[in-house]
Amino acid sequence: MKLTAFLTALLCMASCTVGGDDDNEYGKGMLEEGTIAPDFMIYTDSRPEGFALSSLRGQYVLIEFWASWCPDCQKETENMKQMYATYAPQGVVFVGVSFDTDRDQWQQYISENGLSWIQFSELKPWKESSISTAYNVRWIPTLYLIDKDGRVVLGTVSVAEMSSRLAALGLSGQ
Repeated sequence: MKLTAFLTALLCMASCTVGGDDDNEYGKGMLEEGTIAPDFMIYTDSRPEGFALSSLRGQYVLIEFWASWCPDCQKETENMKQMYATYAPQGVVFVGVSFDTDRDQWQQYISENGLSWIQFSELKPWKESSISTAYNVRWIPTLYLIDKDGRVVLGTVSVAEMSSRLAALGLSGQ
């Protein structure tokens, strides 16, 4: 049983950056700039009735697709927290969409790492998520910046690139 769990975890870890069959495709195929961001419902403990992503129009929204078991996501946790601390006070709404399937593991990671922005998970593997399909998520972490009109400003697999784009928009946190 433990060996099976270990092998499953190992497979999941390996898949978080590979995405497809061809590593040359890494980071490609994102939604194009100017595309209307696909809408989806977000359910949280504080809002169990849910709310639509589109209800956040009028604000910049940064969506991070991630999972607690993903080594690349784990590596970027501190950078995401720093970006949140810098840009949330400037009005950027952060939404984490996790592809965890184990609620306890997911919530433990959030709690232990102080991820204080909106967190949501369908508790489905990412390949089975309609949200993943709508946003063409082929690697995690994947990030999208949505503008005040609900259009994609940037889709990237790089937290540093996202931070640079936020800074270029004049959202410097100062």
